[in-house]
Amino acid sequence: MVEANKKRVRRELDILLRKGLKKGVFSGACVSFFKPEKLSREKTFFSCGTTGKGETGNKVAEKTFYDLASLTKPLVTTLSAAALIEKGMLHLEDKLSDCCSWEVKGVKRDIKVVHLLSHSSGLPAHRPYYEELYRSLPGDKKGKIKNWILSENLCFAPGTDTLYSDLGFILLGLLIEEKSGERLNLFWEKEIIAPLKLQKELFFPQKRDFHTGQCIFTEKCIWSGQMLCGEVHDDNCRAMGGVAGHAGLFGTAPAVLSLCEHLLEQFKGREEHPSYSSELLRLLLQRVDKKGWSCGFDTVTKGNSSSGKFFSEGSRGHLGFTGTSFWIDFEKEKAVVLLTNRVHMSGGPEGIQKLRPQIHNAIMK
Repeated sequence: MVEANKKRVRRELDILLRKGLKKGVFSGACVSFFKPEKLSREKTFFSCGTTGKGETGNKVAEKTFYDLASLTKPLVTTLSAAALIEKGMLHLEDKLSDCCSWEVKGVKRDIKVVHLLSHSSGLPAHRPYYEELYRSLPGDKKGKIKNWILSENLCFAPGTDTLYSDLGFILLGLLIEEKSGERLNLFWEKEIIAPLKLQKELFFPQKRDFHTGQCIFTEKCIWSGQMLCGEVHDDNCRAMGGVAGHAGLFGTAPAVLSLCEHLLEQFKGREEHPSYSSELLRLLLQRVDKKGWSCGFDTVTKGNSSSGKFFSEGSRGHLGFTGTSFWIDFEKEKAVVLLTNRVHMSGGPEGIQKLRPQIHNAIMK
């Protein structure tokens, strides 16, 4: 029965992923997931396609690197904030006006750390700051972006509504750098990922050279005209040097799945991270409001979730613009990671939006 079920899942995944390839949703993808067994946790990896369309592509494998895009928000920025909270250097209820050296004016003085983490700060979703940064002379680009964000008009008063905001997490990343005295990627690597021994497969490239075929292509850079591979797709992050609170992380499917497993074990109290407690993690994963967000992680939306039909209500996950996602079911002790390069193809997000819950359903049911 177990073997028959494994074959069914692989057959359904093969059909779904090949459909995605045929319809041009992505050029390559990797699905990875685990489920509990009697004495261990079985992990499965399923890859298909190539790193790029046409003759430039190499066959993708389990260890192919993907631009994880907004998975940076929960896996880097939120966990880094957790480390600072655990040290007593930051608090969820801290107001920006009290916990940083920046000049914060007006109603933005009421923005709290928890508002930034839960997308309830009132800051706009996105601004093309990169356009001005690429035209400007070399200088403190992060300082410019910080000042621009602090000059934005809020869409609503802090804490009264939710709006998914890259700007909020850019600001949070800069706040972590000021409080820690280190670049975000360095603080995160030292405090969060190195203790788990995942730093070789989860990192910010920072002009790191990938071997041929090791990294999947995303999209052409609007300024250089070169196809991006191993360089962050997000324009604001790229203009900031490749490290930001909202994007910049690269990784493999096994590494993302492994981090999900660590989060599950920490949530259950069977493992303690040296930089933050399981109690704090459980607090951060609680819903902040009825609109769906916990601190840094997305939650299941009844009837219309990217996680599909079978993830428990207490599950947490996140999506990435490049075509990436992860979901962790803390009740059923299962997790699914889907990594693709959907931005490499000419279509919009509709294809991956339709395919993602189908893949989750095939695995979870």
